[in-house]
Amino acid sequence: MITDLDLPVLAKAEVVVCGAGPAGVAAALAAARSGARVILLEQTGCCGGMSTAGLVPVFIHMSDRKNLVAAGICHEIISEMCRRMGQSKINFIWQHIHPEILKQVYDEKLSEAGVTTFFDVKVADTIMNGDTLNAVAVATVQGLKKICGKVWVDATGDGIVAAAAGVPFELGDAQGKTMSPTLCVQYSNIDLEAMREAEQRGEGAIPLWKKHKQQIPLAEHHIIGISEYGNGSGSGNLGHIYDVNTLDEAERSHCYTEGRRVANIIHDFYVKYVPGYEKSDLTATASLLGIRESRRILGEYQLTLSDYLEKRHFSDDIGCFYYGIDIHASSTNPEEQLNVGKRMDECNSSYEPGDNYGIPYRALIARKVRNLLVAGRCISAERPVQASLRVMPCCMITGVAAGCAAALAKDDGEIRALPAESLQREIRTTGAYLP
Repeated sequence: MITDLDLPVLAKAEVVVCGAGPAGVAAALAAARSGARVILLEQTGCCGGMSTAGLVPVFIHMSDRKNLVAAGICHEIISEMCRRMGQSKINFIWQHIHPEILKQVYDEKLSEAGVTTFFDVKVADTIMNGDTLNAVAVATVQGLKKICGKVWVDATGDGIVAAAAGVPFELGDAQGKTMSPTLCVQYSNIDLEAMREAEQRGEGAIPLWKKHKQQIPLAEHHIIGISEYGNGSGSGNLGHIYDVNTLDEAERSHCYTEGRRVANIIHDFYVKYVPGYEKSDLTATASLLGIRESRRILGEYQLTLSDYLEKRHFSDDIGCFYYGIDIHASSTNPEEQLNVGKRMDECNSSYEPGDNYGIPYRALIARKVRNLLVAGRCISAERPVQASLRVMPCCMITGVAAGCAAALAKDDGEIRALPAESLQREIRTTGAYLP
């Protein structure tokens, strides 16, 4: 945190959104469509975060199996992606992603809304005046500069802005261990017809992994397979990188080299054992590491496991969600890997179609800073709940709410003074679902 810094001003706006993943894109669109001048900052060269640069293969659980809880901006973007993919109907539970098409959709929607997007800029520090965030220092191709704003949305996933501003946070489990990340992959030259026929015979990648995993030099209990798109292409959330601290710079760097090693081992398995993949190519590993867990920023309210189990709703709900408590193992310990699924089943057994839990606005308000909201997987929640809401449709739900709140507070930055009813009314104008 810096109190003052004499840096050249790169740009200024009423609302500044840091991070252009699903949460950040949704926040920027919602704020701009609500009448604010918006800047969106992204450290990579494209919008979409895990849905594009991260090669995450699917959008999961837009629905609670009865209600479209990720209606509005999330549904709008995915609908357009599916239309350009030639797909007439969205799979609201398990929708495959074409990352290159999705990049174009994000670009066009943001441009139409009048959002100013900066790529290749990375937040280096915050510039504070007491409890007010005035600017962020960003690393650019011309060195350090600053971007100024009235209201801020931290959608970096890692809570970089909030942590730099001195907001307290939690990390990992009771011992500080974080869920294992994944470096997702992209395959081409898949014989999709042979693959589908094999899956119908029960000879798909998942059962074959269980059958042959003793011959594969990886301590990996299971894999989830490849999600197809295009003409013989697909992306896969394959393999884990264990025993790493996702906030340690050296260990995070190691994840990329280790992820590429794991990717080649798993691709060898596909070529050798899985019908349809005999001539497939490992076209790419992701340019962005798939981090499931790092900081959980502490807000004015922290969502608890009890909230999840009781399907609790709040007077200041900004949305609702349902996805299982999906905690991935942090180590290669086979007992830990097996217990992950058992614990998830125990926690989720009470949820029926149409059941969901509420997300209060207070969980998006960062403590100790007057004008800072958080969105995405770093919002204020206990670890089990974060393991549910970290997936991309929910990141977009919280992004929309943060963007609407930022736009309403753009004149004075007083995000805590917003009446819940006014915010909820603004959120509904985006087409979002609020029960």
